[in-house]
Amino acid sequence: MQTVHDSPLLQEHKRHRGNPNWGIARPYTEVRECIKPYHFKTVKQYSEWVRSERELGRCEDFPINPQLTYARKNEWISREHFLGRTDALPSKIVHDEDANIPEKISFKSIRGIIMQIFGIKKLS
Repeated sequence: MQTVHDSPLLQEHKRHRGNPNWGIARPYTEVRECIKPYHFKTVKQYSEWVRSERELGRCEDFPINPQLTYARKNEWISREHFLGRTDALPSKIVHDEDANIPEKISFKSIRGIIMQIFGIKKLS
């Protein structure tokens, strides 16, 4: 017996969520390159622009909710990357942030601090 969660209509809806016209969204890299010159500061600005372009019959294959659309395809990197504000990938960003930590703290030290905060006594 087919359940509501298995219905083809629901599966189709889930597949197209993020694109109200239920069309197929353009690939992440293409959309990113197309919107780079606009210098959007937020995804909200981008989404408002897509809505206005759709009213004019353009950008039908640009997703209104890019994070949702591209996360499902495992293409999403970050808001800043999508908007063209950075070309750095997350591993590079994390590496750069870690390089700026003046003093590394060991896990053992952190565990001791957490145990003190929560009043947990060390087991013998």
